Amino acid sequence: MNAVFDVVVPVFSIVLLGYGLARAGIFTASTSEGLTGFMFYVAVPAMLFKTLATTTLPATFPWGYLLAFYGASFLVFFGGIILSRQHFGWSQQDQGIAGISASYSNMVMLGIPLVLSAFGERGALPLFILLAFQSTLLFPATTWMIEVYGRTHDGKRTNVLLAAAKLLLNPVILSLALGVATNLLLVQIPDTPARILETIGAAAPACALVALGVGLAQYEIRGDIKASLVLVLLKGIVHPTLVLVGCWAFNVSTLWTQVAILLAAMPTGINAFIYARNYNIRVAVVTKTIVLSTLVSIVTISLLLHFFLN
Repeated sequence: MNAVFDVVVPVFSIVLLGYGLARAGIFTASTSEGLTGFMFYVAVPAMLFKTLATTTLPATFPWGYLLAFYGASFLVFFGGIILSRQHFGWSQQDQGIAGISASYSNMVMLGIPLVLSAFGERGALPLFILLAFQSTLLFPATTWMIEVYGRTHDGKRTNVLLAAAKLLLNPVILSLALGVATNLLLVQIPDTPARILETIGAAAPACALVALGVGLAQYEIRGDIKASLVLVLLKGIVHPTLVLVGCWAFNVSTLWTQVAILLAAMPTGINAFIYARNYNIRVAVVTKTIVLSTLVSIVTISLLLHFFLN
């Protein structure tokens, strides 16, 4: 139990610190935007590049691990689509928002600090492998649901090449690719640049957690929450359960299975809100889903870590 306390309490305490500073008026939404920008464009890419450039990569690519996690992710993605259509009568565009809300984990802001705190450097590689593919796989699926499937009657077409370019130039994906390339080419990072990257990267977890807390303070839970509760159930319970089944089916190692389950149990990621706000689709539902799934994750993550670390 002490191991769980040592991991969970510091992480969520920093989130609570950001939340409290925002509620007190010391930090504002612009603070969260600034921290998120630094984390997304500087700190997290530095940490990912340094880690993947220097870690020992697996001899063969872990396809079973990837299929176990993202097979489950797409099941809950389409589960969110089906439930939002059949039970809530959402339009085709709205169904894409349900899909990403049910399947997109908060890997950067919450997943990185929690996994590294719980498993140390051993958890870095399985974490970053899943992180590399989350946006790569779920962003195109969500965009297709909204821009193509959701616009069957308005005659508009999506610029697929532009969307692909934006995805490939995503700082997180780009830093992951450069880190792996550096590793495979056996390029040695000089000591001074390595220390710079390590110093910058060390700021990423704290910035992410404070930004998450400040961001949560901007959201409120009001009105009907039935749709949000369904999405929270898919994200926080169904997703990790399906990942467990998938890891068992593909005979994934214990450590990698634990990392995958923990990441699946993460709350809905902020990118679901970004999609909702960008397209002005079900913003209130996604807002409530993020807040509620974050609260639920405190319990589920604590229980999982108690089982994993004891």
